[in-house]
Amino acid sequence: MGDELVPDVKTLEELVRSVPLFQLVGAPQMPQILRLLRQETLEPGQVLFREGDHAQAMWVLGEGAEVSVSAWSDVAERQVVVAYAREGETIGEMALVDDGPRSATATVTAGGKAQRIDAADFRTLREAHHPAAFRVLRKMCIDLCHRLRATSDRIVPPGDRVIPANPLQSVPLPSPEVLDEYAPFRGLPQVVKLALTQKLSLVETAGSEVVFNEGERGDAAYFVIDGHVNVMRGDKSLAALGPGAMFGMVSLIDAGGRAASCSTAGPSRLLRLGAAEFEALFVAGHRFSHEIVSLVARQLVQHLRVANTLLPDTDEEPLLFDTDPEKELLPLDQELELILQSDS
Repeated sequence: MGDELVPDVKTLEELVRSVPLFQLVGAPQMPQILRLLRQETLEPGQVLFREGDHAQAMWVLGEGAEVSVSAWSDVAERQVVVAYAREGETIGEMALVDDGPRSATATVTAGGKAQRIDAADFRTLREAHHPAAFRVLRKMCIDLCHRLRATSDRIVPPGDRVIPANPLQSVPLPSPEVLDEYAPFRGLPQVVKLALTQKLSLVETAGSEVVFNEGERGDAAYFVIDGHVNVMRGDKSLAALGPGAMFGMVSLIDAGGRAASCSTAGPSRLLRLGAAEFEALFVAGHRFSHEIVSLVARQLVQHLRVANTLLPDTDEEPLLFDTDPEKELLPLDQELELILQSDS
């Protein structure tokens, strides 16, 4: 019997490796993903989910399968097909993030095989903090961040050229106690603080200084201990961040360019988490990095659901967000505080 299962497992693994969503899943994590798969045969006309349904599963489409995705357009006053998914592509993957309402209807247009992943099974993997789940979530974040950046450029056009900021000097943290000055970290277990102390550094400014400029390659995220940070895109002010806020996290996760410029408004102290340090935490399966990825994924999916109701009556791609995406990501620090405190 064992010999009969090997070809099926190999075939499934080849399918998974061919799907972009699982690109970051390595050999050690692959068995966990394969255990989630449930084979189905899709029939033409079958509705996988309807607009407004609570998300319960996603599908990896196999040979012959094709699915259309449609959503109601108030402008057209009818259902509008917004996308097609075919063999090797996924449908409904937002279910892996939360059980929020579907923003579209998925209907099978050509029958074929598919592999279903139930959201409840994936949630169990997440709650166990298995790296496989967070590698999938991080790939979702990367894809959504790319779309966020494109949308941000359409809402508020970027500057004509990138002006690199002079790097701010940072020094090692003198002690773990410094983390207690950043409110969301205050309730962390001591062992977590010790690990973060080795990865975070301290930045102090005497006045108004540029932290990074719009368009620069993201190399760090920052946490405001005290002082204030202004967020700008072009000549538009997006927000003023105070103690307890964090910024630059999106660029840290997807290694993309900065969508806005950030500058201290006066004397300030910031904790800096470099890209290499974040990557080390993520590769090691550190719970802090997992929580960051989960938070960003949830925020991006929420914005995408809102945007899918805004289907313009044009041939252009629809906007993903109805307000500036960088500004909408600002509440992340508040969610981080609640989660970290509940985990302590």
